[in-house]
Amino acid sequence: MLTFKEKYVMEYVYQKCQGKKSCLISPREIISYVADKYIMYPDELEKIMTNLSYDNYIELFKSDKKGSPVFCVSLKIKGEGFHRELSNNKRNIMLLLGRTCILAVISAIISVLVKIIIS
Repeated sequence: MLTFKEKYVMEYVYQKCQGKKSCLISPREIISYVADKYIMYPDELEKIMTNLSYDNYIELFKSDKKGSPVFCVSLKIKGEGFHRELSNNKRNIMLLLGRTCILAVISAIISVLVKIIIS
């Protein structure tokens, strides 16, 4: 299970690598993308990228391009299915909420019926 920041970073990586075998992404690009929602520092980003690599979402190589650090990222099978995983998680949450609401309504109706019967 990915954290909110990991999901957001993976979303950007997925967008950049879509349709390609691999791509070069600078940490500045990722931090500027994430900056509208979260505050992230370079050491935290590096930890997130290695965690995504450990979780088999991406294959990660660190390199330098003109003196600045760059991540060479290629999506693994789990990373290619990331978008589908997000939509499945949203669907499961909506089903859970719907079921909870329906059960709450049914229990309210039953409690009203029991009060009517007892009175």
